[in-house]
This record gives sequence, C-alpha cells and structure tokens, in this order.
Amino acid sequence: MFKYIVKRVLIGFITLFILATATFFLMKITPGSPFSAEKYKSPEALAAAKAKYNLDKPIMEQYVLYMSDLAHGDLGESMVHQGNTVWYYIKHGFPVTARLGVVAFILSVFGGISLGAAAALSKKKWINNLCMIVATIGVSVPSFLIAMLLIIVFGVELKWLPFVGLTKPANYILPAISLSLYPIAMIARLTRSSLLEVMKQDYIILARSKGTPYKKVVIKHALKNAMLPVITYCGPMFAFLLTGSFVIENAFSIPGIGKTFITCVTDRDYTVIMGVTIFLGIIIITFNLLSDILSAMIDPRIKLK
Repeated sequence: MFKYIVKRVLIGFITLFILATATFFLMKITPGSPFSAEKYKSPEALAAAKAKYNLDKPIMEQYVLYMSDLAHGDLGESMVHQGNTVWYYIKHGFPVTARLGVVAFILSVFGGISLGAAAALSKKKWINNLCMIVATIGVSVPSFLIAMLLIIVFGVELKWLPFVGLTKPANYILPAISLSLYPIAMIARLTRSSLLEVMKQDYIILARSKGTPYKKVVIKHALKNAMLPVITYCGPMFAFLLTGSFVIENAFSIPGIGKTFITCVTDRDYTVIMGVTIFLGIIIITFNLLSDILSAMIDPRIKLK
C-alpha cells in the first residue's frame, strides 16, 4: 500500500502541475485586463501596476516566477483588490462553503442510501417506482433549476424558509437540498443496483438458510458489501460538495469560495482565479486518493497497484 500511496501522490503532483500550467496560460490568452482605465488614469500608474505583478516581463519568465512562488505556497496577491492575498479569499470563503458542503454530504449519503435500499429491498412496487422517480429527477434536473424552484415555493410564496446567506441553521436547508439532490440520485442508483446483486450471492442465501434474521443479514452482510461502489463515488463527491457549487452559492447569496470565484472571473482577477483553481484541484486530488485507499481497506479483495 505504501508504494501505491507514493505513486498516487506523485501522480497528484503531476496533475497539479499540469492544472497550474494550463490555468496560467489560459489566463494569459483570455481577453480583457484586470487593470481598468478608471483606476489607472496615467500610463505611468498602469506601468507600475504591471511591473508589480511581473506583467512587464516575457510570458515564460512570468510563468517561471509564478511556479516558483507556487512551490513555496505563495498564491499571489489580488490584482483588483490590492493588499488582499489569494489566501485571504480562501481563508474567508472556503469555511463557509465547507460547512454547506458537509451538510449536503451528510444529506446525500443518508438520503441516497435510504432511497436505494428501499428500492432494492421493498416488495412493494410503488415504493421502488417512487424511489427511482426521485433518483431520475435528481439526475436529470439541473441544480440551479431546483434551487430557483425551492426559493420560489418555500421562500417567496410560502415564506417557510430563509434563502439568503447562511446566518442561521434554517438557511442551510434549501441550498443543501439543491446541492445534494444530484448526489442523492447517484448514490440511490448505485446502492440499489449493488444491493440487488449482493442479495443474490451465495453467502447471503446461506445466511438466510441458517435462520439469520432478515434485518441482520441486510445490515451486517449485504449493506457492507454493497457500499463499495458508493464509497468509491463518495470521495470525489465529497470534494465536489466541499468546494461548493458556484451556481448554488450565487443563487442563495452565500459568501463562499464559489461566489468569490465568479466575482473574480467577472473582474478578471487572474491571480485569484488561478489560486482558487489550484486550491480546489488539491482538494479533489486528495479526496480521490483517500477514496481509493478506503475502498481497499473495506474490501481486501481490491489490490492497490
């Protein structure tokens, strides 16, 4: 396992290097500039601003300087809001996004497994159909459309729930549902198909023939072995939820890292865009690695190579 972890970490660094390189050069070919004429009224002031961010140097020299700073953990300073570093935006935006992501993750896991297990184990056809309808809606309907529908129905018309910011626990309900409906649908489908397959295995039939209670067979034997595809999916899913949905944060006016990212794209704040992209890339790579390791620990039949 140690060799596998070292190999995956090296692959992660290579992936991160490619991501940083691609993001850097994409920012350079993007039309527009973070330096507006209203802010820098004289050519001298504009030249001084470009020199501060090394934009007066050849592009390859800029690239080498940026990668050197990145290797030392320096993501740079905002080009639009001078004095604010990229870490400042991450420090203030990511905890908000992470709290919402954790709530959505818990809702996704419990909701998805419950729906999938009910669809697989229930002898009533209408329960199976209902669970699959919910799963189909979650997969096919975009999250922003669900968010708008929830805001209109429960926020504007019924006035049951708040839908602006994350100032109190009730504020988490609507954005968490909007963010988690797609993962709930995916986990429900994975749980249902995996559980149906596991329930046909010989060891399940043997356990039932010995008189083991049905609930014990399901919980102790079937669910444990049926969770492997779910765990594999939960790694990248948790990274996605932890980094937040830019659309959902905008819809509910949540001051998270997603809203910050969209604002920086609008302002063409290149250093913040690159820094946030690299930060999110690190999170996704890390949780993919953890998901693979956890899968192997749960099922010894999986060989890490």
